[in-house]
Amino acid sequence: MRFKFAVRVLSLILVLMFMTTGFLTSCGESSQNSANNNNPANTGDVEDIEVVEEENKITTSNLPERDWNGREIVFLVRGPTFNEWESQDIYAEEEIGEPVNDAVYRRNAILEDRYNFIIKAEGVGDPQQRAERSIRSGSNDYQVLMCNTQETNNLALRGYLASLNQLQFLDLSREYWDQNSIYGFTVEGNTLFMTGDLSIMANDATWILMFNKKLVQDLQLESPYELVKSNRWTADMMYNIMRDVSRDLNGDGVMRGADDLFGLTTHDSTYDGLFFGMGMRVSTMDSDGLPQLAMNNEKISMVMEKTAMIMDREITYNDDWQPIARCFEEDRALFYGEVLQCVIRRRNMDTDFGVIPFPKLDSAQEDFAHMVHVTACMVGIPISLSDEEKDFAAFVLEAMSAESRNWLVPAYYTIALEGKFMRDEESKDMLDIILRTRRYDLGYAANWGNMYSGYITAVKRGSSDFASVWERYESAAQTRMERDIDAYMNTDF
Repeated sequence: MRFKFAVRVLSLILVLMFMTTGFLTSCGESSQNSANNNNPANTGDVEDIEVVEEENKITTSNLPERDWNGREIVFLVRGPTFNEWESQDIYAEEEIGEPVNDAVYRRNAILEDRYNFIIKAEGVGDPQQRAERSIRSGSNDYQVLMCNTQETNNLALRGYLASLNQLQFLDLSREYWDQNSIYGFTVEGNTLFMTGDLSIMANDATWILMFNKKLVQDLQLESPYELVKSNRWTADMMYNIMRDVSRDLNGDGVMRGADDLFGLTTHDSTYDGLFFGMGMRVSTMDSDGLPQLAMNNEKISMVMEKTAMIMDREITYNDDWQPIARCFEEDRALFYGEVLQCVIRRRNMDTDFGVIPFPKLDSAQEDFAHMVHVTACMVGIPISLSDEEKDFAAFVLEAMSAESRNWLVPAYYTIALEGKFMRDEESKDMLDIILRTRRYDLGYAANWGNMYSGYITAVKRGSSDFASVWERYESAAQTRMERDIDAYMNTDF
């Protein structure tokens, strides 16, 4: 146990004794050189923290006192081949003067000292395959699995995951577990997987909009912040602004990403961002806690129409991650649609930018909404573990998520994002809205019967005829969804 470290913690704990106002839990540029940008959130020094005094005491769990006698827990996580999406929130070997890394190290050291267990992580290039191999063989090499959302859902469908809300030490009602993820991934009362404050991956994978402040000023546009605050930030408003600012700068009659000014620069995932942003879901949960198809509603055709308008290539530059980022950095795009992690990646951009939510369908929409890209990692516990091993894994997860609210959340949210990369106070308010209104959707993760991908194909053609999409895919989607429900419900948790 690390007694010397515990003494240091007593002095450092005063610095971080605060909570952020937003509830956090945690695609972009995975091909970028990991040696140059291996931990994009880890920038800045602990001395840069602006201390915020609050009445709230440090977040604590309701776990009992327990000595685990030096027992090891091994997390299966993403390895170095994932570059920017490599795991950085579970294990840190030492302090290196970077906020997220050091927060992870301190969190783990506190818990290891308090409960006498040891946290380890194995980073691999094939998390789902490695998890399946371990479970099928009964070797149980890992006590916690952290695969992306689609991979984790695949594990759940094969009956490989324990029901998290049936484990005695997990209190899923606590604020350090993402309640939106629990709603989205709980079937008939069994939480298959979820995320919480112990991981920053869902934060990084949240789809957002950035805007170029220089262009707003030069073109004498109304502040996007004011549009959000006054409930006028709608799809029509976004389209009208984009249409007015897009310009053929070189006069060759063709809009090119390398030469001209666009209303938006992004890639195809903004189709998803607009779908969820305008209040849509692929599936919802009924009163019995079972998923139901939700796309066939009275607003879906309007959503298709407005999405096609916004994604029109005359006003939107839609390409790979590198050229669209360059377009924004060169002040040739007003809006930039990407994951939240890209705020950090734009840290060297000369022009100031702000962050805003995705637009509503119309002003009558109750709240903003944001999708979490399926690249986000979820937490799962292998069903092959013994009951006692599951309890141990649950104990560690509960302890880590609670303690993360004291260390990892402030490091990521307040130091790394707000303190370093958010260019103004209003962006911080927008970030609170974005993270509060995230949606997790089994139907989106599973793409039942290709219903959702069929929808995207139709929108790309400029069609707003969802009736034809529904007619073509509804039977297959319903069949696949019912099959998946049977798989979830037939698991012997």
